[in-house]
Amino acid sequence: MDKILHHQTMSKKANADSILIRNSTPEDLDEVFSLLQQLWPNRQLNKELFGKAFLNSFDIEGHIIRLACSGNEVIGLCALSLRNNLYAQGTLANIDELVIDEKYRGKGIGKLMLDDVTSIARDKNCPFLELESAFHREDAHRFYEKEGFEKTGYFLSKKLKQQ
Repeated sequence: MDKILHHQTMSKKANADSILIRNSTPEDLDEVFSLLQQLWPNRQLNKELFGKAFLNSFDIEGHIIRLACSGNEVIGLCALSLRNNLYAQGTLANIDELVIDEKYRGKGIGKLMLDDVTSIARDKNCPFLELESAFHREDAHRFYEKEGFEKTGYFLSKKLKQQ
């Protein structure tokens, strides 16, 4: 799980000299916050609550946040949750968030990140890799379908408190 994926000059597609994919650390809080603001532009994130949730994620077994970096710049994030699941009859892998900095989108970095977490899920013998995606994210849906994901159902949510 501590694999570091390093892609060199195959990065023509990624438009960078090299992309390093690594585990996030608590020191990445500001960069992660910035990326997730891009993912949810219509949502006002509370930096204090977000910071607590982010730091808490390092104490949760099976929660992995991977970052794509170009030099010292964090340009992508993929959060993966591994949990026991009866339908999967074992460990289920779920992509919680996947976002690439808007300046780097369409350059193959999302695919690098997806390949990275797919490898982690396979190493953990997960029979499924799943994700949820909002209806309006049609470009993302096309990307995921091109990468072998299938629409299998609806994701339903019930708000329990104001944030």
